[in-house]
Amino acid sequence: MSSSLFSDSIIRSLDQYVRVEDAEEEVCELYAVYYSSDSSDRLNLVDASKTELEIEIRQGQKYISLTISQNPNINGELGQTGAVLWNSSVVMSEFFAQHADIWPINNINVVELGSGCGLVGLTLHRLGAKQVVLTDQSRMLRLLNRNIVGNKQKDKEQREVFAAEYIWGDAPEDQRILQKKVDLVVASDCVYHESVAPLLVSSLVDVCSSREDEVPVVAVIGQELRSDLVHQEFLARLLKSFAVYRVPVSDSVDAVYVLYVALLRKDIPNELI
Repeated sequence: MSSSLFSDSIIRSLDQYVRVEDAEEEVCELYAVYYSSDSSDRLNLVDASKTELEIEIRQGQKYISLTISQNPNINGELGQTGAVLWNSSVVMSEFFAQHADIWPINNINVVELGSGCGLVGLTLHRLGAKQVVLTDQSRMLRLLNRNIVGNKQKDKEQREVFAAEYIWGDAPEDQRILQKKVDLVVASDCVYHESVAPLLVSSLVDVCSSREDEVPVVAVIGQELRSDLVHQEFLARLLKSFAVYRVPVSDSVDAVYVLYVALLRKDIPNELI
């Protein structure tokens, strides 16, 4: 799958999704129509108390099996939230695994922002991505590298997966992150406070602007529905630079989680503007 074929496939599918034009209207709809505040509606896909989880991502009639190490002891320290798995990472991973017809991951280059334990990026690696860069704060790299070693696909195609530090809002110091032309950037459940929104959006813009050719970089952002104010702040900032589309998944998922596809406004065909 070439870069242009991948982005073309996604752009052709955009009419299946819901165009988001206004942050306030989107949040009102999400929380009035879809959102469930009932804790029993939260999908119990992970266990944050364990140091190791066996995760199976559905892919049609089969499963992608991953062993994910996590560190409950440091989760919550100094704003650290990525040391354990969150349900939204499973939701995003299964979305990619179950929609390979529209999202042909094979042989594309991926950057994940705020990788945490690395589940989404490792799933994309297993789905055939040519290179996956898992990025997070420096203190998360040891955990990420452990999960890479435990889950790296052993094959003859020399597909790469590695971890690197990336501080949002700044250009990445590790030149390997953007060394190869990025096709897809993903971020799962990374917006937990208003202060994070401008930094994450800044880095999304940087990654999506990193190619020197005319091929668009596709962004996929997943978020659990918690604070409507935080969600609105993030969306408002995202919409300044991106055309954003909400992806309906299922009634049970849409009640507590949301997936967005985003492309820089300059990369959207005129007929879709």
